Amino acid sequence: MAEISSRPPPTEPGGSVVVISPHLDDAALSVGATIAATAASGGRVIVLTVLAGDPASSAPAGEWDASAGFATHGEAARARRHEDTRACAILGATAAWLGYNDEQYERGADDATIRSAMVEALRGAGAVLIPGYPLTHPDHAWLAQLALAHELPCARVGLYVEQPYTWLTTGAPVGVAEPIADLVPAELRWERERHRTRDNVAKLRACLAYRSQLPLLGRRRILRAIGSDLKRGGEAVAWLPR
Repeated sequence: MAEISSRPPPTEPGGSVVVISPHLDDAALSVGATIAATAASGGRVIVLTVLAGDPASSAPAGEWDASAGFATHGEAARARRHEDTRACAILGATAAWLGYNDEQYERGADDATIRSAMVEALRGAGAVLIPGYPLTHPDHAWLAQLALAHELPCARVGLYVEQPYTWLTTGAPVGVAEPIADLVPAELRWERERHRTRDNVAKLRACLAYRSQLPLLGRRRILRAIGSDLKRGGEAVAWLPR
């Protein structure tokens, strides 16, 4: 594959760049500077979180949400959506949510229904970014497979390197993640782009807006993951052939 910049390509008039996020923080942690740079250059960016939870649920909080101090699933979903709204505003993006659930709870629908809802949310998008490496979290691997299984209704499809997962494992993307090895070209090439200081600062501020998650993710871990990307030349994205 030819070398391609990590900056999302120009979209058709009225088109947008949609960053698919498994949970309410993954997009900012992974490609927050790319989102900020795209928005600052006049692009319309939507962060679509698929597993945004059910704010009306009164079910007891799952293990992760309980560790964050929430009593119920609904309380966690409401608080985390509020954090996501703030983080996306810092980046210049629009937050959008699908009300399905992460591995702590029942998913909320079958895969076909969830994919149909995701595809509908992507209509009109010029480009979409999907989590693509290392896909060690089961929710991330499931979502990447779901998104890539069939053609999506957008001009360009790209994969992004997930943080802090990559920093915790290989430190840098190496080839194709195993869960999607049969769905993308074997010669997949990760490219990096060094963003402006203001875009990196916006990313840091957005990541810190997910206050309920900081004690669990670790503020120092987040800072080290961001610093690792900066030292390597920026956030990594790979665009699939048209």
